[in-house]
Amino acid sequence: MHKFLIIFFSIVANIAFAGGFQLNIQGTKAVGIGGAFTGKCTDASALYFNPGGLMNLKSQNLIFGTHIIVPSVSLQTDYYDNINQTTGNATPVHFYYSGRYKEKLAYGLGVNNQFGSASSFADDWQGRYIIQNISLRTFMFQPTVAYKIHDRISIGAGFVYTTGSFSYEKAVPLSSVNVLYGKARLTGKGKAYGYNVGIFSNVFEKEISSGVISLTAGLSYRSGMKIKLKDGNAEFINIPNSMRSMFPIETSFTAELNLPSVFSGGFCFDFAKGESWNVNLNYEINRTGWSTYDTLAFDFENEETPDTKVTKNWDNVFAHRMGVEFVYKELAALRIGCYYDNTPIPDGYVSPELPDSDNLSFTAGVGFYGIKNLSVDFSFIRQVAERDGELSEEGFSAIYRRKVNIYGISLGYALDWKKKQKSAPQVE
Repeated sequence: MHKFLIIFFSIVANIAFAGGFQLNIQGTKAVGIGGAFTGKCTDASALYFNPGGLMNLKSQNLIFGTHIIVPSVSLQTDYYDNINQTTGNATPVHFYYSGRYKEKLAYGLGVNNQFGSASSFADDWQGRYIIQNISLRTFMFQPTVAYKIHDRISIGAGFVYTTGSFSYEKAVPLSSVNVLYGKARLTGKGKAYGYNVGIFSNVFEKEISSGVISLTAGLSYRSGMKIKLKDGNAEFINIPNSMRSMFPIETSFTAELNLPSVFSGGFCFDFAKGESWNVNLNYEINRTGWSTYDTLAFDFENEETPDTKVTKNWDNVFAHRMGVEFVYKELAALRIGCYYDNTPIPDGYVSPELPDSDNLSFTAGVGFYGIKNLSVDFSFIRQVAERDGELSEEGFSAIYRRKVNIYGISLGYALDWKKKQKSAPQVE
């Protein structure tokens, strides 16, 4: 039974904070160019990507957006050729506001969902003792300030407050005369604190015979955060009376979970043909510090429920992002991009609710700015991945095939900070 508890709570943490469920969809413009926005920062989502980039904005900016995540995950095991998840769609949101105070100071507030997931299977499926249903949602709140320290260099910092909640259900391999198996349900809430800092530079701008070329670049660091789960609730349903001392009807627990730090660096090279059109090339690299997620421990209030400590040994990973944007007369924009993301999960820890793998994803987007001070942007991500993975502790292995389509939309409002009305919202 002690082994069962270790497996059970190890899986809960996997689904909550795995690399595959870190939601890198925090700005619709950014998504269109593969997420390469740390060195670009042309709207208020700079709060998330690079706080120093707020000084790159020449106006007050307000953005509200959402994405619709449409997943399709199937498994092939030694016993079944095809098992489908029954997971529904998810709709994470983001909100950003930025403003200016005189020439050298900017400020803002961001709210987003940086981690989240939902996975479900039929109650009686082959892996019911591993997972039946699970869901997670987090909210991050980030007040931010930025300051121009040089004509071409600005810095910024934000305080991040995180709150999250999750629920998890799985079958328990204990039977009685009336039931084939029991059920375990885990629910909890937690909070954490962190920070986000960045530096942004307008490296150069030069007129040439055919137009103007410019280069901007940025570095940012989002700190790791420790989620403290206090008074989590564990329920055990349809458990034989002989096992009730170890699996009580209800008990509480405490735990701590580590979210990783993320270091990013990127640039944007732009060519502008007067006011007719401009095109820019963007690149970014991310390093996510998942190695801090090396162990996971749960402490139960019930003395007969064994406390657990699980070794994870996750890896630090890199992601490469790139994209191209074409803007026509500040009226419309066309974007295309891609990114290559590595999974932090080593072989032996791959579970049905977390079929995470290395993957190459493609992105696209469009934007329209024809209405005074208003903008609307759309984005799309296509993910296709496959992995032959094993969960060693459970002796479960499968071939996982995952297809995900992500549709994004955001509405923006831009007003010149000096209150001079413009004929179209600014994107730079």
